[in-house]
Amino acid sequence: MYSLFRRDVMTIWQQVELQNRLVQYREIFQGKRLPRYKLARLFYVSFDNYGDKNDLMSIHEHFHPKFVKWLKEKQTQPIEEIEQEVFSNITEKEIEQNNYLKLKSELLNNMLSACEFCENKCKTNRFEGKVGKCGVDGEAYVSSAFIHMGEESPIIPSGTIFFYGCTINCQFCQNWDISHTFDLDRLKGRGTSAVQLAAMFYSLVKQNARNINFVGGEPTPNLHRIVEALLISQVNVPMLWNSNMYLTETSMKIISDLFDIWLPDMKYSNNECSLKYSKAPTYWETLQRNMKMIENRGSGEYIIRHLVMPAHTKCCSIPLLDWINENLETPLVNIMSQYHPDYRVLQTDKFPEIGRKVTTGEMHEVRSHADKLGLFWKSVS
Repeated sequence: MYSLFRRDVMTIWQQVELQNRLVQYREIFQGKRLPRYKLARLFYVSFDNYGDKNDLMSIHEHFHPKFVKWLKEKQTQPIEEIEQEVFSNITEKEIEQNNYLKLKSELLNNMLSACEFCENKCKTNRFEGKVGKCGVDGEAYVSSAFIHMGEESPIIPSGTIFFYGCTINCQFCQNWDISHTFDLDRLKGRGTSAVQLAAMFYSLVKQNARNINFVGGEPTPNLHRIVEALLISQVNVPMLWNSNMYLTETSMKIISDLFDIWLPDMKYSNNECSLKYSKAPTYWETLQRNMKMIENRGSGEYIIRHLVMPAHTKCCSIPLLDWINENLETPLVNIMSQYHPDYRVLQTDKFPEIGRKVTTGEMHEVRSHADKLGLFWKSVS
């Protein structure tokens, strides 16, 4: 059915670079591997006698390498075999209360009272309903959930869940209505519970979603609720983190070994541009660190999205591609031409240099440089 809309869905997996770079992701939606969250829920971690959140983080970091090793051993086994082995040593009730995913949930809920999910580190007590710099309180507000056919070929049909709120403030945002200008007072009382979110997973998979795609806005402010939903979910598809990646190191430590595939958005390769156009002062060092963490601690399977901006090929696009080529092991890069003036670029006269679409020459310059470096971009762009 989906091939009627996107013929590349039928042929994309014939390309060797995709086969070699998205091995685990493909085998999960084919039913040959288990998604990471299900294994995290079966990995016993005792943290009953804990103190503050720093103690919990120490426990988490102690068990992270053990979990990664166990995951590699178990990921291709049937869930019934793993459960039989786990429950032969510990009761189902004990594992339900003491597992690696539950530990992550506890950590995130503790962080919520002085929120440091993102690099803004606003320390707002979102647990008590106060609004963070992201624009939302401690609830999770879903704008829409549907089967998306406009994403990169390897990930469609994608079960996308769009959240309100965002952790950076792009002056050209094309989703400004759910990222920045929504009326939170109108949404209050309509937050999405973990049970409701897990029900969305199920509904999307029943509609043949190949993955669950957390996006927005930005999914980062909703980390606590997403992990709570994973504690009760039963779907056997990859979990996809689709983000601006402006997360703190602590947040990345918690989620790096949890998501099966990543869609990191890398816009800039310097803090001057990120501060001017996205109000993100520590953007470049944050993105470099978090991308390395995906490879060193996580699945290592991702598709980078780079939006080429007008008049920014020399300062951002070219240096960014150089960094990717020099520092990452198995990148796939979607070099995107979809930029158009929007949001505050249209509302003010402060950004005339980006008040136009990207030219054909600019796109050729960037894509030619990617070819020169030998980066894989054509299959996902």
